[in-house]
Amino acid sequence: MKVLLLANEAPGDFALREDKEKFDGYMGEWYAFSNALAAATGGNDGAALQAPETATVVSVRDGARSVEDGPYPDAKEQLGGFFLIDAPDMAFAVEWAKKCPAAKNGHVDVRPVVELDGEAGR
Repeated sequence: MKVLLLANEAPGDFALREDKEKFDGYMGEWYAFSNALAAATGGNDGAALQAPETATVVSVRDGARSVEDGPYPDAKEQLGGFFLIDAPDMAFAVEWAKKCPAAKNGHVDVRPVVELDGEAGR
């Protein structure tokens, strides 16, 4: 089954990406996680996302489209990256989510991908 791990990071963790002295240690933990996850699943797709202030939020309220710069204001953590994995079951995916660096100060959403026509993600 295909499962998406959505890594939601705390604001302080995003700040570590900009700290030249702490960047290698911070990202090293992510690289190690990604490599171990790829080895356990036969590979994965994923990416780190730019900081929340680079986001544009598009919504429709009462028939009017709204476009706002920056992250959704009510969220404590912001989406920092994702991994799309092949997992034998949800328990496997949850165990890997527990190991994700984002789980320390933020949270990881574990979402099965809808299978249409017998193919995941199609």
